[in-house]
Amino acid sequence: MSAVQPIPARSRAQGLRTPLFLLGVAMALLSFIAMFAVGVLFANKSSPGRLVPVVAAARDIQPRELIAPAMLTVVEQPANLLPPRAVLRAADVKGYSALVPIYKGQVLTDNLVAASPDQIDESNAAYLPIPQGFVAMTLPTSELQGVAGYVAPGDYINVIVTINTQIFNQNPARTVTRTVFTSLHVIRVGPPSAAPREGLPQGLASSLTVVLSECDAQYLDWLGQNATMKYVLLSYKDYTPTAAQPDAACPSTTAPGLVGPAQVDQRWAFTKS
Repeated sequence: MSAVQPIPARSRAQGLRTPLFLLGVAMALLSFIAMFAVGVLFANKSSPGRLVPVVAAARDIQPRELIAPAMLTVVEQPANLLPPRAVLRAADVKGYSALVPIYKGQVLTDNLVAASPDQIDESNAAYLPIPQGFVAMTLPTSELQGVAGYVAPGDYINVIVTINTQIFNQNPARTVTRTVFTSLHVIRVGPPSAAPREGLPQGLASSLTVVLSECDAQYLDWLGQNATMKYVLLSYKDYTPTAAQPDAACPSTTAPGLVGPAQVDQRWAFTKS
């Protein structure tokens, strides 16, 4: 019976090196594939991608401002850099209003606009939005005087006064009614004077703060003390907000002149037929 011949040491070493070599090649290949994948991903993120036309603001747009075509422009941006739910066509925001300030050049998105301004709340602004050269004035309001409490920050109101012409020394005197201010911008609504009820989660407001020139504020103060005032609320579809401009007959000044019956009657002609 012949003896088993031992495997030479050199052959055993070669047999062990072959699997190790193949394992090394496999690991190197996997490393190369991983690095290639990372490079492709980085290149995709850093490359500009295809350009997509989107709608952006051509000028600053204020909250509750009805968006008009002249306020918009179309710009091209890389598709991979577009904000979520960007507006792609100006027609998609026709009849919409801004929910928050939209700044010139900013791309419009669905969360910046709304079909109904009822969704807008300006009460969280850090400062009062008073145009330069104008002032804010607070007016008393009530359920019957202030549209049952439905006036909200950002709305526009007209002021109607009823006055007896006796105060203008007219004889015989009569009671007349006239709209004296239009499109006053309401920027704040005062604390509630009544408990909340359906449709009015904050209760019935006790005051309205509006923007106007200081000269107009004097006239409005005089009317508030000598006439009966009521407010009418404009439909948000009739809002035509523009940069505030003082009445030519009542320029905005730092030192307004005297306001009395003669000046009020001259401005609104209460005693005229």
